[in-house]
Order: sequence, then structure tokens, then C-alpha cells
Amino acid sequence: MKKSLALLTLASSLFAASNEEIINFFKKNPNLSNANISVSSREKIPDTNFEAVIVNFEISGKNFQEIVFTQDNIITTEVIDVKKGEFYSQVYQAKLIEKQQAEFSKKALVELKKEKMFVSLGDKNKPLLYVFSDPECPYCRMHLDKIEETLKTHQVKFILTPIHDTSAFEKSALIYKESKNAKDDAQKIAIMKKYYDKDIKDYKKPSEAEVKAVRETFAKYSKLGLRAVPTIINAQK
Repeated sequence: MKKSLALLTLASSLFAASNEEIINFFKKNPNLSNANISVSSREKIPDTNFEAVIVNFEISGKNFQEIVFTQDNIITTEVIDVKKGEFYSQVYQAKLIEKQQAEFSKKALVELKKEKMFVSLGDKNKPLLYVFSDPECPYCRMHLDKIEETLKTHQVKFILTPIHDTSAFEKSALIYKESKNAKDDAQKIAIMKKYYDKDIKDYKKPSEAEVKAVRETFAKYSKLGLRAVPTIINAQK
């Protein structure tokens, strides 16, 4: 697994790990010197003397977080419990993702009530799921493959927010455009599966304005905290 630039700066480093010193240490990295860095939380790991520390970075309007572990004057990117077989980087990363997802869902639901860029499927009397998806994401393809099963219990609104190349934005724009003329869910699903197909190569290019609209939708939800696709939000929660 690749380490981020922020974490690589910590390799084999020893220092007194107060919040201020952690921040100052990262600031010594030329690539992070202009970043806004803060420590958002510290949590003691049960049955150890280590603390899990979440460090926030804001660079050029983009935000991300890293987890490091500290004990006395030592900081490290991993703590392993050999008896439990646990990698604490994975344990605390899962906690962080869960927290980020909850925060994003709360913010996104406000915006989603006003959203006009979506593909709507299913019975409008059933509970609503919002799905952030990308035609070139393999996990999104797997999710779409099971959409008929999901529609037995829920209605679904797809918000296309590609995280891949320009072609993913083009495919998303074409899905929005063509699904407007679809007569029923079966036709909409067929259109989506056509552009989600990993082997599709030739398609009529959408206009720059159509692609721009998809990019603006992605930017809006990215700013609110969207970090991965597929992301599913239950509108009832």
C-alpha cells in the first residue's frame, strides 16, 4: 500500500509528540509548508501506552486527514497487536472513515433535497437511497449489477460524481442526457449499463457544457466531503 507524502515524512522520526510539535514537524516538509495543519483528536489505544492522533491537512482548498500513533517521544504510522492480530492503522482508519461518512451524509442531505442532477429509479413511494457513483469505478459497476434487487425495496437516485479521467465525466454526461428520454426504469438501467461497461470505447462526445455540469456536481459534493464511490446515503436517516 502506498503511503501518502505526509506519512512518508514521518518514517523513522523521533520527537516529543505534543500537538504543537507534530504540526511544526510536518511544516518542515517543503511540500507542506503552506498547508493549514491541525490535530483534531487524540485517543488512547486500549491496553497500550499509545495514542491514536488524527492530523488534519488543508492544501489549496483540499482537505485530508492522516492517522499517526505516539508514545512518549515516538511517533509511528503503525501499531500492531501481535496477540490480537490487529493492525491499528486499519482499526482507526475504519473509525475515521465512518466518522467522515456520517459528517458527509449530514451535509449532503441538505444539498440533495435541492439537487437536479440525478438519474431516478424505482417506486417513489419506497424509501429513498442516494448513490454517488462513477461509470469507471469497478465497485460502482458491481453495485449497478445488483440494482434490480435494490429496487425491490427502495427507490434510488444516482448522482454521478466521477473520480476518474475525463472519459468518466463524458460518460456521466451522456447518461444524464439519454436517460431523460427513457420511458421506464429498464431503459434507464440499460443506458447506465452501456456506459458503465468497461469495454466501451466508441461513443458520441457530449458538449463541453454537459461535461462542465457533471464536473460542477462533483466539485460541489467533493467540497462537502465526498471521498469515495460508491457512497450510499439513506434519506430516511
